[in-house]
Amino acid sequence: MTWIKQSLIFAGIAVLCALATYLTHGEYDRRVPCVQSELAEHVVCLSTVLDDWAGNVVWVDARAEEEKLVKLTSALEITEAKADEELSSEEVLLTLFKAKGGGTNVVVFCQTDGCGSSKYIREKIITSGSHDKVYYQHGGWKAIASDGRLLENESFTAR
Repeated sequence: MTWIKQSLIFAGIAVLCALATYLTHGEYDRRVPCVQSELAEHVVCLSTVLDDWAGNVVWVDARAEEEKLVKLTSALEITEAKADEELSSEEVLLTLFKAKGGGTNVVVFCQTDGCGSSKYIREKIITSGSHDKVYYQHGGWKAIASDGRLLENESFTAR
């Protein structure tokens, strides 16, 4: 048997094993795992926002402009580079003050869990006095996209 035939047989066996695994276990779960009790005080799971708070939050998108392939239309857009300027805009201040008066939480997200922009924007919102119940989301946009529930319920725009 030549090496080509051996390689084809080996590849065929690998494909059959992969198919058997898929049929047995189903599709791979791409959601970002999150346990609220294991997170810091100001970090929140997407499941907490959507299930416990019923999605009644003000979303703040802290992703850089080049990362925003899909945008939530209801989210305030505050980038790290222009945070001071965008936080002083009338629309942003009005939305944050209304949320503060109504007891609505603010959730900031960026591209991933470790990007740092959401932490920075959270601190800026709190120090500006616009709102005091500001959280940043564990998993960032990756958690929103992999969960999919927010994208089903929210109108969004593709860039």
